[in-house]
Amino acid sequence: MVEVRDFDILTPGFHANPFPTLDRMRAEGPIVRMKLPIIGRTYLAVTHDTCAALLKDHENFARDPANAGSRTQARILRVLPRTIGLLALNMLGHDDPEHRRLRGLVDQAFMRRTIEAMRPMISDIADRLLDRLKGRTEVDLMAEFCRDLPLSVICAMLGLPDQDHDRFKNWLGRLTDTANMGAVIRAMPGVISVVRYLRRVSRPAGGALPGGLIAELRDAERDGQSLSEDELVSMIFLLFGAGQETTTHLISGGLFALLSHEDQLSQIHRDPGLIPTCVEECLRYVSPVQMTKPRFVTRDLVWQGRQFRRGEMFAGFLAAANCDPARFEHPHDFDITRHPNPHLSFGTGVHFCLGFQLARAEAAIAFERILARYPNMRLVGQERKIEWRKRLGIRALARLPVRLVA
Repeated sequence: MVEVRDFDILTPGFHANPFPTLDRMRAEGPIVRMKLPIIGRTYLAVTHDTCAALLKDHENFARDPANAGSRTQARILRVLPRTIGLLALNMLGHDDPEHRRLRGLVDQAFMRRTIEAMRPMISDIADRLLDRLKGRTEVDLMAEFCRDLPLSVICAMLGLPDQDHDRFKNWLGRLTDTANMGAVIRAMPGVISVVRYLRRVSRPAGGALPGGLIAELRDAERDGQSLSEDELVSMIFLLFGAGQETTTHLISGGLFALLSHEDQLSQIHRDPGLIPTCVEECLRYVSPVQMTKPRFVTRDLVWQGRQFRRGEMFAGFLAAANCDPARFEHPHDFDITRHPNPHLSFGTGVHFCLGFQLARAEAAIAFERILARYPNMRLVGQERKIEWRKRLGIRALARLPVRLVA
């Protein structure tokens, strides 16, 4: 039996400087066993190679715990309100062939639009948000820009009316600490409101704009199959959450990294052509998504030289993999010219992030627009006073106060 270890991976102190803890975790070996809030005892893959191997191994590790002999999730879903339980119907919780069916229908809708075609829309939204800051000296970029940009982009992609965007912020605003059961419970009314709204708006003549992703998902058909209403609502909620929150923390964390490293900031001002590699380094260095969804051992096996039992829980700890010195030279350094940069921030294998190109484009446009508009932008106060949220699996700034002009 592998000893259960106690590493701090969710407090603001960890998120402010995760590297010492991540180094200690990898020093324990490629797999660390921990007891995580809400989730329970879990094995974490903490090296790059082990994390990648876990995410690609769909024979020995399942996303659906029922495929590993566990009925816990099914029992939990039976006691949850149906409005909440249906959110488990999205493709992230399924294995093949069901995952392949759902992913194929979503890919079909996504492939009808290209990121290049969306760039003008993203740029327009970024410019409108920055226009609101005109004449102001100090602002909280998290509240004024980093959160609103991905929110507005995903709402526009989904085909939601403009006047509904603020309703989403209000409904989901309390879901900021997923490691705290009390906070999760307090957020439930907002989640329920979102689900009810999405159910209504996703129906024909329900309010979704033609040409948006909701309408395309509703009409998507492959091999004679389409999404049920419950699957459609669950998928929209997944796309909204994945398209908004993670990109918010990529943009805010990336801007914070740039403003905290004056040499890198000066370099990108001299050569804006470095923005694409800067985005990749922000994905690695910030690691906004710190940890994957759980996987479950499908049978008793020996893996990575250790014995594991059917049903035991694993997760890939991407933050640790992304600073593994076996794969990255000087992994603690923020280097916007780093190449190659084989980070795992979008995962790997069949569950590779659907919106990876969109996230890259949004971050690149956000950096390009704000750095051009405010070349003298600086952090307000000292770096150590910047606040991070208490989160498990997400590295999230609470605020990003900046001075826009010198």
